[in-house]
Amino acid sequence: MTAMSAHAQGKAEGSTPTITRITWLASDHAPQMKGSDVSGVTGRVTAYLEKQWPGVRHEIVFANAKRSWQMIENGEDVCRANMVRTPDREKFAYFINTQLTPPPGLIVRRDTLRRLPRNAAGEVQLSRLLADHTLRGALIDGRSYGPALDEMLAARPVDSTVSLFSPKDFGARVLQMLSLGRADYSVEMDMALIMAGNPPDLVSVPIQGAGDLVMAGIACPRTAWGLAAIRGIDKAYGRPEGAANLREGLMRWLTPETKAHYAARFDAFYRERAKPSRIDP
Repeated sequence: MTAMSAHAQGKAEGSTPTITRITWLASDHAPQMKGSDVSGVTGRVTAYLEKQWPGVRHEIVFANAKRSWQMIENGEDVCRANMVRTPDREKFAYFINTQLTPPPGLIVRRDTLRRLPRNAAGEVQLSRLLADHTLRGALIDGRSYGPALDEMLAARPVDSTVSLFSPKDFGARVLQMLSLGRADYSVEMDMALIMAGNPPDLVSVPIQGAGDLVMAGIACPRTAWGLAAIRGIDKAYGRPEGAANLREGLMRWLTPETKAHYAARFDAFYRERAKPSRIDP
């Protein structure tokens, strides 16, 4: 990972800027949806902030996960919603927590299920799968799938049959590849399947050792501009109505089974989200 640019460091040392516009980088684009749902989580965030933070203009620009992170890492005046929070990323970005999301699952065609290496609980043994040259994986380049899965994927054999892609959407094209037989599996969340219209030929399977909920949030660059932006965003969300808006936004993308399974954890998270966050410069 590259060091923060001199430009970004200079901005971080300057006086607190006034935020008049935020450019939001997004890849959660679902053209088959309607209204604000076309821009998924990001569209809902900007619609809420336009009401709660008057005087700031919000613009959505579509960029894939890899490009988005490069821009934040370089200290550009942009933010991104729905970004997995990791210690490495916190070196280059300010975060506020907005979503405690269920872990991604392995997405496969139903006719491929019998070929997966699974344990007695039905969970996929990912290390064995990644070493299987008869099955082809398709993943999103530059995306974090959470610490546990990131570690498993990074340890895959150098000759694994996993290919990386940088689609502009949230992953719908990769799911289409699975349906068309151009790849055999991917790693995704409930949200991606729902945004893709719940393809009947695809199914999500839990992954062994990756059952923890994943913390995601809004990220802005670790600069003076980014600090001012993230504090303004947190002020809008660090109240009961902000937490309620975030909860409603997440629940629409989860299956009933997932909601019920994690109900207590969700309750605790949104109680905390209803308060202002601690954001250290």
